[in-house]
Amino acid sequence: MPGSPYLDEKPDGILTWPMLLPVLLCIFATECIVGVWIWTSFPDWRFIVYIILGIDLVTLIVIYIMTTRVKGENLE
Repeated sequence: MPGSPYLDEKPDGILTWPMLLPVLLCIFATECIVGVWIWTSFPDWRFIVYIILGIDLVTLIVIYIMTTRVKGENLE
């Protein structure tokens, strides 16, 4: 794709899609399996599923902030 910053060299940091997406998909799939297992097998422990969902929400917010912040000095 013309103008893409990823053509010439690999970008710095782990917060790039080629590296981040497979990691997030594996974590999410594991959480889904464990969450369904807890929800169906241990109804008294359903609060753990809510804790996992809360951790996922915080993680998504942090990833959004980390990927959208501007690098460099004050650009005002």
